[in-house]
Amino acid sequence: MRAHLKFILPIAGIFALLVLYTAYWFFAAGKVNEAVLDWIEEKESVGYQIAYSELEVRGFPYRFQIEIAGADITAPRSDGGWNATLEHVQANALPYDFSHWIVSFAGPMHVRSDRELMLNAQDARVSLRTNEYGETVRVGAELTALSIETLAGDPVNVEYVESFVLGGAVEDTDSLRVRVEANGVRASDNEASQDLTRAFGTTGDQVRLDFEVTEWAALARDGDAGQWSRAGGQLQIHDALLDWGPAQLAGEGELSLDDEAQPDGRLSMRIADPDSLALALVNADLIPEENEEALRLAAMMAPRGPEGVSLGFRLRDGGIYLGPIRIGRVAE
Repeated sequence: MRAHLKFILPIAGIFALLVLYTAYWFFAAGKVNEAVLDWIEEKESVGYQIAYSELEVRGFPYRFQIEIAGADITAPRSDGGWNATLEHVQANALPYDFSHWIVSFAGPMHVRSDRELMLNAQDARVSLRTNEYGETVRVGAELTALSIETLAGDPVNVEYVESFVLGGAVEDTDSLRVRVEANGVRASDNEASQDLTRAFGTTGDQVRLDFEVTEWAALARDGDAGQWSRAGGQLQIHDALLDWGPAQLAGEGELSLDDEAQPDGRLSMRIADPDSLALALVNADLIPEENEEALRLAAMMAPRGPEGVSLGFRLRDGGIYLGPIRIGRVAE
């Protein structure tokens, strides 16, 4: 009898654990479904319109997988009045960690606002991590072979991105740290982007930006840039890189907003080939021809390192200054 119990008890224990886990999974799946419906109801109470053709929680036994098909979302005018339709959305979390969700999108996304766009990607996913209070503290995004087609309205300046990666986190110092990298960026063939393509070509190899937004709570609370600036908020650029034709730049800087909500601050740039860059900017009418020599002279006098010539720029009153000379304007 004892010999039989040695085999029966472990099997019974495993069976009991499986029964308990199954009961837990289906109970938790019901709670997840309820939380999604509560979120939709909360958004609809503030003016959003949300419809879908299917909503289901799957993934037993390894994960919780929210499947939403045929989603149609319209924001109230106070939030921009945009509309988006998504063919399929899937969100996944592990059974022991509801603070981390990975959301993936399949099929095209149709977006209508001041323009009408069709977005499609070979792979598109977003990672969200929340704290114990349900606040999002870390976000990531990864897109592959993203195409952007303008169906109506002013065309966007970029029509294709080979790869795009974003990572952001809210730090304990009340700042938002964001790192962005895009590779294989192709400009649209439209009038708005002609200056860019005429100067640098149609395709950029890499764009990278690592920045920090200080006093993040003041900005996140109401989205009021003026209030954020008055609280001492700054955009601190820790690392920036642009590799696009003759524009081969790297640098860092600090920016805030002045009383007219114009960028105010400094940028320190390392330019690989300032002569080629100056010529491209003049040929594209991005800077006046008389400023070409000023840029060349400053490059000749500036210190040169392994990454190129280092130049300091100042942004104020809507303009970009190299020393006392205004060489361009901040894009509106």
